[in-house]
Amino acid sequence: MKSLNFPPLEQLISSISASLGSYAPVIEEIKAVLSSPQCSLSSVGMAIEKDPDLTARLLKLANSAFYGFGTRLSTVTEAVSLIGIQQVQDLILSSSIIDKFAGMPPESIDMASFWRHSLACGTCARILATERRLPNADKFFVAGLLHDVGRLVLYQQAPAASKLVFQRYQADRMPLQDAEQRMLGFDNSDIARALLQRWNYPDFLVQAVGAHHRMGHLSHLPVEAAVVHFSDYLVTAMQIGCSGDRLVPPLKSRTWEVLGMTNEKLETLMDAIDEQMQSVEEVFINN
Repeated sequence: MKSLNFPPLEQLISSISASLGSYAPVIEEIKAVLSSPQCSLSSVGMAIEKDPDLTARLLKLANSAFYGFGTRLSTVTEAVSLIGIQQVQDLILSSSIIDKFAGMPPESIDMASFWRHSLACGTCARILATERRLPNADKFFVAGLLHDVGRLVLYQQAPAASKLVFQRYQADRMPLQDAEQRMLGFDNSDIARALLQRWNYPDFLVQAVGAHHRMGHLSHLPVEAAVVHFSDYLVTAMQIGCSGDRLVPPLKSRTWEVLGMTNEKLETLMDAIDEQMQSVEEVFINN
């Protein structure tokens, strides 16, 4: 039963800044460049190069197993031309989200483990999207990365409530999102949906993240939500990091069929995740 002492969803979201923090100037400059009639890849590259940290991250990721290019890239312009402007913006978005929740108290959550789980989920989602030839596979990386961001909002904005939820999760050995739903009246995917809407993120991200726990209630299973749901299931089973819940979430019955998964594909997918994770962690966590 929902406690009257727990903060409502709207209050949790209203406390979060809509700013992209230190990456806001880069984002604004890229937008200005893209709207200019003289826009070119080199001008986008020059805008990114004004941020040394972002430049280093981009080149490190572009030269990693994550993309697997045959030649080594030495300039931002080369990276932008091969990766694509939208994918570069996704990289900036991902970096900004990780930075936004830096400094969380260690007694609430192990942030390195949280982001390792989230990055693995994003990596798995991107690989699945690529294998199924879904358009713009890199956006699935961002969806996977953000799938549990609502839990960070709860830890950050309502630590006392999140502690009680966690106690219920441990006592009843139920999935953490079920404990959230029973005690709060909503779960971390509801928080994430509302947060991404507040940040004016694309509807694709809002739906893929917001529905990844709830697909059993949908008459039509969106492939985007299925990708994120399966990725969360798999990397939890592989024990790659932890977002707070160590119980493997139940896999929705239609997901395997919707994604065309087989045992052979599953083994290949797990190998690809292991191969790419070190590169991804070096860019986003061990920078």
